[in-house]
Amino acid sequence: MKNMTVRISGLAVAMFLALPVISAAQGMGQSQGMGQSSGMGTANGNMGTPPNKQNPPAQNPAAAAPALDPKEEDAFKKLSGMQAADPKDIVKAGESFEKTYPKSNHLETVYSILAAAYMQLGEEANMFKYGRQTLAMNPGNIDALAVMTVATARKIDPDQKADAATKEKQVETWGGTCIDSLNKLAKPEGVTDADFARSRDGKLAMCYSGLGQTALFEGKVGDAVKDLSMATKLEGTVPDPVDLYLLGMAQLNNKQYSEAVTSFQQCVKDTDQRMVPMCQEQLGNAKKLAKQ
Repeated sequence: MKNMTVRISGLAVAMFLALPVISAAQGMGQSQGMGQSSGMGTANGNMGTPPNKQNPPAQNPAAAAPALDPKEEDAFKKLSGMQAADPKDIVKAGESFEKTYPKSNHLETVYSILAAAYMQLGEEANMFKYGRQTLAMNPGNIDALAVMTVATARKIDPDQKADAATKEKQVETWGGTCIDSLNKLAKPEGVTDADFARSRDGKLAMCYSGLGQTALFEGKVGDAVKDLSMATKLEGTVPDPVDLYLLGMAQLNNKQYSEAVTSFQQCVKDTDQRMVPMCQEQLGNAKKLAKQ
């Protein structure tokens, strides 16, 4: 990594891909009607209006839209309402839908739901598979952009320079697009201000997290502090311990030693203990540097 006073291992962070940030934000699009960058979410929890209802074929405006299959619509409604369910059940329902309705207009949303569910389960291959499929169908899908931004950042290994450069570019593109889209997104009708803000902020936190980690690995420590501070702020009263660790490392390398102490102190309070040893080690380092 460039210009780093205190080195951080990309592989060490990649070990913690379970990502509490994703777990907290997963399903927000479905439950709150946020959905895609077009802002087409609906108040009843659906992720958007099927394309054949949004835009009838321009070349034949007189033609009637294809009739909707009631069974397909019921299956999609059930899937899109499973945001509080076990991720294994979401995967089962999503893959069943994909198999039963391979030409459905809802596949973009189904793929984004599957990507988030697989991230919760820690199954990276399927997470990336469905994330890429979502973006192939709609490069502006907010849910997929948020997942792919933070997940790709967590897979960056600075020692693999060519691969790291490719991933860093992807993160910067996806993260920037996601943040711009979310900041322009209008609140859907029927969604409360609080629910809209919670959903939007969860996705923003994911994007800022990915951008912050990428900036840190690139040696842009000032940008890293800014992005990771935003991520932990958006995460609320219990920030993601991975983000707290990354923020502390960015602050160390930006010579903000007292601030780094605070970040690592928050991190060591993590109840699931995964990041505690790494944060405890750097907390001692930050305290020594703060006294100099």
